Amino acid sequence: MKKFIKLLTLTFMFVAVSVTAFAHSDRETIAEGADLSSVHRIALAWPLYVKAEETDLSDREIIDTVFAASKVARTYVISYDDAARNIKDSDRVDISVLDNKKAAAEFKKYIKKHADAYVILTIANNSRLTLFFDVYQAGTDNLLYTYQIEANRSDKSTKPTYNTLSEQFYKHFERAANEQQKKNSKKK
Repeated sequence: MKKFIKLLTLTFMFVAVSVTAFAHSDRETIAEGADLSSVHRIALAWPLYVKAEETDLSDREIIDTVFAASKVARTYVISYDDAARNIKDSDRVDISVLDNKKAAAEFKKYIKKHADAYVILTIANNSRLTLFFDVYQAGTDNLLYTYQIEANRSDKSTKPTYNTLSEQFYKHFERAANEQQKKNSKKK
């Protein structure tokens, strides 16, 4: 019986350590006075990213993967390409042919007609892949929400890793918006 209890204890400890060892480290911040519950459409801006290694994903692969991960979101997410097309159709500005700095400025200027907020993804790819999702209010460019998630040491810079980390962002953002909405409805 003692051996069974020891075995059961060791198994439990192994499972507990394994679960925490494979959990991604994350942190979220809601800006003071930010109203996340008013965000119904989010546009993806071009990511801030520099490839660290030749095998890393390209900007295009990252933005496509982050958009594909939005399938878990209830909020309507507008891809970068759709946002660029909408801006071109409505404002006659083709941001797809501009350099990154000018395109980012024009994106921020015109996206308010097409979305309530926009997300800028910043990627640090040093010893561990770390993604910073910054959500800004369209039109005012006020920071609403930040989410930082760090991949495990064993995670490589691949599409599945970016997909998993991006899904976590969408889930956390919506959870924060829902909690804020519940708090606001209790105050009334």
